[in-house]
Amino acid sequence: MSLFRKAGKKFEEAKQAFDGDGAETDTTYVCRSCEKSVAENHQYCPHCGEETVERVE
Repeated sequence: MSLFRKAGKKFEEAKQAFDGDGAETDTTYVCRSCEKSVAENHQYCPHCGEETVERVE
């Protein structure tokens, strides 16, 4: 595996852990536009600004 692929993989793992997209989270809201998890109910997505935050059932 090349140096850049290794670095990209590590970056993606760290990003997912920071964003809360990992399997260990209990998020009950998600933005349907950017598909990022959201910790609480927001009128607008804190990641992309769209008004598409919905409760995950």
